[in-house]
Amino acid sequence: MRPAAFQPQLQLFVCANERAADAQLGPGCGARGRDVFAALKREAQRRGLASSVWVTETKCLGVCPKDGCALAISHGGGVFEGVSVDDARALMASVEERRRE
Repeated sequence: MRPAAFQPQLQLFVCANERAADAQLGPGCGARGRDVFAALKREAQRRGLASSVWVTETKCLGVCPKDGCALAISHGGGVFEGVSVDDARALMASVEERRRE
């Protein structure tokens, strides 16, 4: 095994996990997460960040918000809950700023 030749500067992990409606932890992020994932991918592309900031759809991140979805940012960027499509621009602006530091 060896490291890939190309590494992202940051990676955003967006939960799109789905559970049964009556699951103890709730139904999961599901479609809300898929919508946030798509919005962040579009925003990364629009800003020219698609090759340096990877947006990845994932399963459970251990935070199960009632609204929005859970999101984690690599390299110690934190875990967020309640992320919505409306947050995509501000979130990507924050990521872009962090990349410059």
